[in-house]
Amino acid sequence: MKSSAPRFLFLSAALALAIAAPAANVLPSNDAKKLADRYALTKTRIQELLGARLHPEPMPATALPNPFYRPGAAIEALRTQKPDDLPQPEGPDLTDADTLVKHATTLRLGGYLVQDGVPHVTINGAICKAGDTITVGAKDQPVFLHVVSVNSQAVTFRLNEVTHTLPMKK
Repeated sequence: MKSSAPRFLFLSAALALAIAAPAANVLPSNDAKKLADRYALTKTRIQELLGARLHPEPMPATALPNPFYRPGAAIEALRTQKPDDLPQPEGPDLTDADTLVKHATTLRLGGYLVQDGVPHVTINGAICKAGDTITVGAKDQPVFLHVVSVNSQAVTFRLNEVTHTLPMKK
C-alpha cells in the first residue's frame, strides 16, 4: 500500500492556492474608488429619470381653470344663430310610402347578374333576388323591405301594400 502523505501534501497545496487565488483579484483601492464613483453617477441618473414617477408631486389643492373654456362663447353662439339654423328633429313618417321612399333611397344598388336564369342584384354589398327581405333603418326600429322584382333597369321594393321602384345606375 502506498503512503498517503504525498496525496495529503498535494491536496493541502491545492487548497492553499484556491484560498489565495481570490485574494489576488482584489482591486487596488484606486480602482475601487473609481467603480464606486461610477456607481454613484448611475444611481443619480436613475433617480433623475425615475424619481418623479416613483415619488410624484401631489396635485394642487385647488383645481386649475380649463384653458379651453370661454364662458361667453356658448351664449354668444346661441345669440348669433337664427331659429332656422338650429337642428330640427326628424318627424315621424306618416305613411308607409314615406317610410319606403325614405329608406329605399339610402340603398346602394350595385351590379346586376343572372344566375341559373334568376336575376340578382347587389344591394348594400349583399346579393339579393326577387323574394328576399332587406333590413334597413335603426337597430332599435328596423324596417323590413321586400324585394318584389329585379331586372336590368330597376329594382322594385314593397313595404306592406306600398311599392317603390329604384332605377339601376348605368
